[in-house]
Amino acid sequence: MSKSRESQTELFERRCGPYAPMVYRHCLHMLRHPQEAEDAAQESMLRAFRAFDTLTGDGVATWLFRIAHNTCLDVLKSARMRRQTAMPEGWEEAPDASPTPEQVYEARSGKEALWQAVSQLKPEMQVLLDLYYGQQLSYEEMAAATGLSQGTLKSRLSRAREALKRILEEEGKKNG
Repeated sequence: MSKSRESQTELFERRCGPYAPMVYRHCLHMLRHPQEAEDAAQESMLRAFRAFDTLTGDGVATWLFRIAHNTCLDVLKSARMRRQTAMPEGWEEAPDASPTPEQVYEARSGKEALWQAVSQLKPEMQVLLDLYYGQQLSYEEMAAATGLSQGTLKSRLSRAREALKRILEEEGKKNG
């Protein structure tokens, strides 16, 4: 049995190991906290290993993505995460040498305003926006990852965009 277990471990590592960075990035985008994302990514890979014998076909990335997605949703539901609102690493871009300090300030202010607006959305809306814009998944990949039909996915993504637009417009009126 030990030899069989080693074979399964090696197979898991070969098939799923290359996707570990994708799992972490998705967790980071969903949770916005590096330590929480690392914990969720490890939990996701552990869940995947335990369920590895249920994997059929070649959809390893989609399968792992879905496990990570569900793990993060569990974390987001916890009261501990609802109290935290840190900016995720990687969402702010390092300024390149050509912009002026004023341009850098305006760009960062705009990104901060966008991030604050996104953080006001329901977690489900945040996830869809992240999958589409952050992870740059196609509708087909998003549907496979979330379990939603493409039609439902498109309508919910549209609602998320509209909600984000309203928040940004309201903030613009307050500050302008």
